[in-house]
Amino acid sequence: MHRLSNKWFTPSALAAALLASAHGAQAAPQYSVQRTGPLCAVAQNPASYNTKYLSFFTTLVQGQGDWLFRTQYDLRTDFGTTPFGYSQLKRLRDALKAKGVELMVVYQPTRGLVNREKLTPQEKAAFDFDLAKKNYLAAVANFRKAGIWVTDLSPLFDERGVETDYYFKADHHWTPAGADRTAKLVAETLKQIPGFDDIPKKNYQSKVTGLLPKAGTLHKTATQLCGSGYATQYVDQYETEAAGDGGDSLFGDESNPQVTLVGTSNSGPAYNFAGFLQQHSGAEVLNMAVSGGGFESALMQYMSSKEFHENPPKVLIWEFATHYDLAEASFYRQAVPMVNNGCEGRPVVLKNQVKLKPGVNEVLVNGKQQPLRDLRGSDYQVDLRFSDPSVHEAKTTIWYLNGRRENFKLEQSDRIDTGGRYAFELRNEQDWADLNLLSLEIHSPEQMPQDLSVDVSVCKRASAGGINLTAHTD
Repeated sequence: MHRLSNKWFTPSALAAALLASAHGAQAAPQYSVQRTGPLCAVAQNPASYNTKYLSFFTTLVQGQGDWLFRTQYDLRTDFGTTPFGYSQLKRLRDALKAKGVELMVVYQPTRGLVNREKLTPQEKAAFDFDLAKKNYLAAVANFRKAGIWVTDLSPLFDERGVETDYYFKADHHWTPAGADRTAKLVAETLKQIPGFDDIPKKNYQSKVTGLLPKAGTLHKTATQLCGSGYATQYVDQYETEAAGDGGDSLFGDESNPQVTLVGTSNSGPAYNFAGFLQQHSGAEVLNMAVSGGGFESALMQYMSSKEFHENPPKVLIWEFATHYDLAEASFYRQAVPMVNNGCEGRPVVLKNQVKLKPGVNEVLVNGKQQPLRDLRGSDYQVDLRFSDPSVHEAKTTIWYLNGRRENFKLEQSDRIDTGGRYAFELRNEQDWADLNLLSLEIHSPEQMPQDLSVDVSVCKRASAGGINLTAHTD
């Protein structure tokens, strides 16, 4: 850790100031940094990471200089997902492929794989780099076995002798330089996808627009736990434009990008990943990334949109970090139906509109207004449309004719616009597949909007009888 003053420049602060001057940008603040020792005992104790936010940084370890790492995420050696997770990824990929959309994954490597040279000799010796690399490459191979396009980013591992590091010293995001290196490799894979040659191309150029300050999230956490501060890191910031038009037509009325990027904050404008993809591939990229929404929010928001269903892209690029749970059953149960827009345009076998009251609301009953239908879990799905788009959570109870029930929670990040739309498949694995739907209940949201109503429909899936997933049962 370090104490800060403004009496003189450190080499890094001086370099940042000179760089800013060279680019005609505002100079970075001037700092002096005085080392005060390694991380405090509190930061080295896993029990200190006792909130949801702090758990994301378990457990900080000191690297060289100002570098910090997290043992759980940055120095992990396990990658990929379970056989079930891969089967569900393939199911999602197959649904997109049937719609004419190729799925491509950007599987961001860890800070340990890329920047292990910044570890102390002791931490470097404790980190099993060879096992981590082996398991990362195995995950890439398994993505490919599922029919998903994915770039092997291992050429970026163990970087040495580069001017700007792939990652910030103590932040979980890549630097713009790291985003650029990644985009260059990803673009080479993109060019191999059938049909990519038919996508219109432009000449894109990226330019430095100033300095990007980064008070790293790992530094902030160390400050919270230990009380001492760190200097802000500064790197070049970039923007990308189509050459010759000043960028004015990038997303104009006539623009119809055939490549879409959905991802995390790493795909946000600060790091210019979408811009670098355009530069290295020549294809226009529609950036639908969402910051702070996890690995699935941007994808769910995009697949719920009019844009996706009326103008599906040829390639859908999905960027996320390696620590996310890709075997999260409820995600696929909602994502796969949205590929084909839920029950929109499909024959509806049950339908109702209900104004919700506080508590439990019975919104559908099989056989109440018409003869009992055979609505087996292996074949059907539910489509919910709330009248208020602010609803980001809904608890449902699905009852079956044999008396069994399933509690299924629908939840999306408040960072995205769901439009109040949710769809999910009935359960169809093992002994659930042949159960017949009896009724559906919706539990009112804790903060229920005034006059909230819901349109609910049941329809057949686009493909029935496939492997599904588990959920909480009683």
